[in-house]
Amino acid sequence: MRFKWRAEASNSDEPKTRRVWAQDVAVTAKTLEFRLQSLQASGMSPDQVAVPDAVVDLLGRARAAAYREDPVPGAWSNWWRGTLVEAAYQYLHAAEAEIVMLYTETEVEAAIPEAVGRVDQGLSRDDPRRVAAGCLPHMLPGPKRRHLLRRTIEAGHAAADRQYSRVRSFRNLVLVSAVAIAAFVTIFVVLVAMNPRTVPLCFTPIPGATPPCPTGHGSPNSQDVWAVALLGSMGGSLAAAVAIRSVKGSSTPYNLPAALAFLKVPTGVLTAIGGIIVIRGGFIPGFSNLDTQEQILAYALVFGYAQQLLTGLIDRQAKTVLAGVPSKDPSVARPIQRDHLTSIGPLFIEPDSDGRPRADRSSTPLQRADSGGGVSQTPP
Repeated sequence: MRFKWRAEASNSDEPKTRRVWAQDVAVTAKTLEFRLQSLQASGMSPDQVAVPDAVVDLLGRARAAAYREDPVPGAWSNWWRGTLVEAAYQYLHAAEAEIVMLYTETEVEAAIPEAVGRVDQGLSRDDPRRVAAGCLPHMLPGPKRRHLLRRTIEAGHAAADRQYSRVRSFRNLVLVSAVAIAAFVTIFVVLVAMNPRTVPLCFTPIPGATPPCPTGHGSPNSQDVWAVALLGSMGGSLAAAVAIRSVKGSSTPYNLPAALAFLKVPTGVLTAIGGIIVIRGGFIPGFSNLDTQEQILAYALVFGYAQQLLTGLIDRQAKTVLAGVPSKDPSVARPIQRDHLTSIGPLFIEPDSDGRPRADRSSTPLQRADSGGGVSQTPP
């Protein structure tokens, strides 16, 4: 039988990988496979016979993507587009939804809270799929509840997958910006170093004194712009190090915090050179002249750190993007839904004779509607 042959094949030694997300896919696939074998051993109805083959096929495709067997994108393309990551998890999530069709009623009951919680976090409050998911705990056991649970799991995972794609897209945008700024700054510094008098970084001296320059030569020198650029990069690096204290890390396979830190270094060079030019041009009142080399170098360092005023806005946007990623961290605050509090009624609250949870006996479904999560449905 196809299912048995593939299940036995999956018990063999699997390829080893150092990628954390691939290990997560392998462990989850193995867990689902063991669960599938247990469900098959307990017996299946005629309309469930085709489910095991479909689940095993999806798990095999998830493993193939995790181990770079199928698809086989280029290294750069895979890193940029997340081809293998997204393919592996999409197949894995599809298998998790399909296996619901084999669940016993007890297992369906146990799977409802996680499925509803995932939908609550991933979908907007007025989304009809989220409203429908809120009815799951109130439904009587049967095919209708099982199919709704399957669709709820699909919707929750699809929302999570889209959010991970947003993280990847935002990371790519940050990296493109960082590379573009780094390329521009590099070209600018090289051109100015070749002809330092085109953009002089020395200041007008006090009568009779030597003109203060970043390198102390007394006249524009090819090393001036390199000195300012180096101090600007130091300021940007310092800002990146300080910003780490507010980073909680991320469970996504896309290292967005590292991309944000990389952006700060070339931006620090840009703001340091630009700041010295602005002061030398007398654009800022009260900062029309710097008297010593030490002042020039100090201002270059400060301007390099000051890029945080710009990149800090990007940091806040990154936190917003990462906040939308599903998390199992208990410290993550989530809105409490009144209809979902009552949804645990079949599990923990003994209903009255009219079938309504005792805590909600005096209220109607419309009165139990929360501010955005939809209307609780009266148990059938």
